[in-house]
This record gives sequence, structure tokens and C-alpha cells, in this order.
Amino acid sequence: MKSRTLPVKNITRLATATEALMTRAPGAPGMGLVHGHSGFGKTTAIAWINNKRNGVYVRALATWTPSAMLAAILRELRRSPRGSCALMTEDIVEELGRTGRPLFIDEADYLVNSMKLTETLRDIHDISLVPVVLVGMDKIEDRLRHRKQLIGRLAQNVRFEPADAEDAHLLAEQLCEVNVKPDLISLLHDKSGGSVRNIVVGLARIEQKARALGLAEIDRKQFGAAELFTGAQ
Repeated sequence: MKSRTLPVKNITRLATATEALMTRAPGAPGMGLVHGHSGFGKTTAIAWINNKRNGVYVRALATWTPSAMLAAILRELRRSPRGSCALMTEDIVEELGRTGRPLFIDEADYLVNSMKLTETLRDIHDISLVPVVLVGMDKIEDRLRHRKQLIGRLAQNVRFEPADAEDAHLLAEQLCEVNVKPDLISLLHDKSGGSVRNIVVGLARIEQKARALGLAEIDRKQFGAAELFTGAQ
């Protein structure tokens, strides 16, 4: 199996939204929301776009206080946390404003119940003028609706959808080092529930089976009744 990030539809939409945030008109809101069910490829996609845009990526924790969040952002900026939350916010704003690097907050579901955390991120966005993108699970948009000041700054909303059949074929063609026949890809897509994670795991097992049988290509009949991935199918 090859390791690469491919332009499945969710990643293409994320790239388009990020470009819009980075090139927005002066004074326009620049916050983004990326959300969807587990397994749809959000973390991989955010890692890819963060690397492409030289962004600042932090993963929220359930234990975060405003001080802990600010310290985590500063460490990613290669700056030492100091003093009060106000001083740390100033340092973050200064560094982001100077570099123009976008800020990505993964597992942002942990933040939405805290006004101090969400308002601190809004302050960072408003003063630094860089994009701030929150990444969370499927229901995070509904949970954010009571944060009126923040939700009004959301200029891009990217919902990660289940991978479709075209995505599954692209992944099989570009990741596998054996030829997976269309009937087996269709079976994999049906069983995966549109989870990119499940599709990739299934492709790895298909490739292993093909190599064990000494095959350069493999179809549904040759794969047989072997498991495509662990879990409900």
C-alpha cells in the first residue's frame, strides 16, 4: 500500500474553503468549521492542508483551560508560554499576524461549552486577522449556535460526507499496488459505510490477500469470504 493524500471530494472541498479563507477580502470574517462523523477522513485532511498552508495545528483536550489552550498554541509557534492569559494572547496575535499562518483547532468539541475558550479564539481571529478553523464531530455546528459572536464569523462550513463510489475507486487505484477489480471495490464501498478509514483498511487487507495468493489483480470471487475490516459489516 502506498501512503499519500488523494483528492477525494471532502479534501477538494476543504482545500477550496481554505483558499477562500486565505484570500478573503480585508475585513471579511475568516473563521471556518470542519465537521463530520468519525472515519470520514477529517484528521488526515486537516494534517494535509495544515502542512500545505504552513498552518498551526493543535488538538484540543478535555482538560483545557484558556491558559492551557494558549500555551499549546504558543508551543506550536515555537514560543515559550509566559505570564497571564492576556500576555500569551498578545504573543499569539503578534506571531500569527506577522506570519499570516492559519490556526487549526482539532477536537474542537471540547471547547464549545466554554465561553472563555471560544471567545479567546474569536479574539485571536479578530486581532490577528488570520483564519481560525475549528474541526469537530458531526453535531458541533448545532452546539455552536448559541455562541452568536463566533458563529457570525464562520465564513466557511465544510461538512465531511461519506466517501462515494468514485472516491473508493480513486483510493483503490492510487493506493494499492495490485489491481483491485471494480466488483471488489464496489463490495468494499458498500461494506464501508462511506468511511475512508474502513476503505483504506479494507484495501490493505485486499492487497495482503492478493499477495498471499500470488495475484497481480484480484476480484470479489478471488477475495472470497475474508474480512475486509474489523467491525460491523
